Amino acid sequence: MQRTELKAFLRTRRDALTPEAAGLPRGPRRLTPGLRREEVAALAQVGVTWYTWLEQGRAINVSAAALARIARALSLSPTDEAYLFALMGLTRTDVPEQHFNLPPVMHEVLQLYQAPAFVLDTVFNVLAWNRMAECLYDFGDFGGPFADNHLWNAFMNPARRQLYPDFENGALNLLGIFRMNQAAHPEDPRFLQLIEALNAASPEFVELWQRCHTAPLSAITVPFFHPEFGDLSIHSMRLPIRDSDHVDRATAFFFAPANAATAASFARVARRLAAKPATQSA
Repeated sequence: MQRTELKAFLRTRRDALTPEAAGLPRGPRRLTPGLRREEVAALAQVGVTWYTWLEQGRAINVSAAALARIARALSLSPTDEAYLFALMGLTRTDVPEQHFNLPPVMHEVLQLYQAPAFVLDTVFNVLAWNRMAECLYDFGDFGGPFADNHLWNAFMNPARRQLYPDFENGALNLLGIFRMNQAAHPEDPRFLQLIEALNAASPEFVELWQRCHTAPLSAITVPFFHPEFGDLSIHSMRLPIRDSDHVDRATAFFFAPANAATAASFARVARRLAAKPATQSA
C-alpha cells in the first residue's frame, strides 16, 4: 500500500509542478501537464532510471540525501516532504532549522488579553508575551545559552522554580508536551541540544525525563506563587499555532483565574500596569 501511495504521490506532485515554476523552458512539444521524469531527475541530480524506478514504487535503495533533493526538485511543502520521508521510512538528518514568524495579529491578541499570556515555539523558546506574563515570569531576566527557553528556566532558574508549588506535576506536564513536540519534529536538532544540556545540568530533569511521560495539548489547572501576585490558582489554556502548511509551529498559553482570589490578583496587577506606560513590546 505504501508503494502504491508513493507512486500516486510522486506522480501527482510532478504533474502539478509547471516547467516555469521549476525554472525550465516549456518548449513547443511538451505533452505532459507538469515536469517530465528526466527533468525531475536532472533537478534532483539522480539518474533517470533510478528516479523512474522510485516513482514506480520498485524496491530500491534510497538515501535521505537523495530523497531531500527530490523533495526540493518537486518544490514540496514541509508537510509533503515529511509525508514523503514517512512513506519511505526515512528520517531527515540534514534539514535546516525551521524559522517560524509569529503572525503579527498574535501580538495584538496578547496585548488585548487581560491576564498572563505568552507563546512558545515547538522547542519551548519564548516568542512573545504580554505585560502580565512579563510580571509573572520576568522574561529575559536569566542568562546563559538557553536564557529564552521556558523548559530550561523551569529547571535551572531559581526565581522561576519558586513559581511552582507543585513543581513535579507541572514539570511533567511541560515535559509531556515537549516530548510530543519532539516526536512531531524529529528533524529539528534543537530538541536534542536542549535535552543534552539539561541532562548534564539537572539530575531532576534526568529523573523526570526518563519517565517518558506524554501530555496532550489541553487545559489544566495549576497552582502558582509569586511575590506580587500572591497565591494563584490558574486555568492554563494551550492553543496550537500552525503555519500555512498546517504544521504546528508554536503554542499560545492563556491563563485564566480559577478562583476569586486569583481574579482579584490579576485585576490588581492589571490596574497597576495600566497606570504606567509600557516599556517593552513583546
